[in-house]
Amino acid sequence: MKPLTTMAVAAVVLALGYGAADAQNGRQVKQDRQDVRQDRRELHRDNRDVRQDRRDLAGDRQELNQDIKAGRTNEVRQDRAEIRGDKRELREDVRDRRDDRRDLQKDRRDLRKDQEVRRDKQDVRQDRRELQRDNRDIRQDRRELAGDRRALREDVRDRRDDRRDLRQDQRELAGDARSR
Repeated sequence: MKPLTTMAVAAVVLALGYGAADAQNGRQVKQDRQDVRQDRRELHRDNRDVRQDRRDLAGDRQELNQDIKAGRTNEVRQDRAEIRGDKRELREDVRDRRDDRRDLQKDRRDLRKDQEVRRDKQDVRQDRRELQRDNRDIRQDRRELAGDRRALREDVRDRRDDRRDLRQDQRELAGDARSR
């Protein structure tokens, strides 16, 4: 197979593959954007929960201090249990927030990667257009070259005919000069 034909076939196969992948990539970009929005909402919710847990913990510590000062031992035990529960909730919410931040960063990376893929596909389409232009130029150059070759063959024939005519004229001249 000629190199130009091979390139053309490869470009067509590549175009078909990227055409199908481009539609899928568009859906993937949309999905990644939705994931980023959802992760942001979850992160805001987690931040709100952490702030609320810290307020609850501060309130329980105040109650504990008041109960210790008042000497209420049952309430002190109860306040300490509430504080342990509030700390556990706070740790869980902080862990959730950390996980949601990690998810958000991953989804942002995925979105950037998908957008890079989209840009790469645009570059491929541009390269394909340039390849088509180059192929058109090559075909035009080949047509011009074929025309130049025809003209050259005609010029060679004309020169050969002119040499033959020149030799003929020289013989006739030599014959005329002898006959005088």
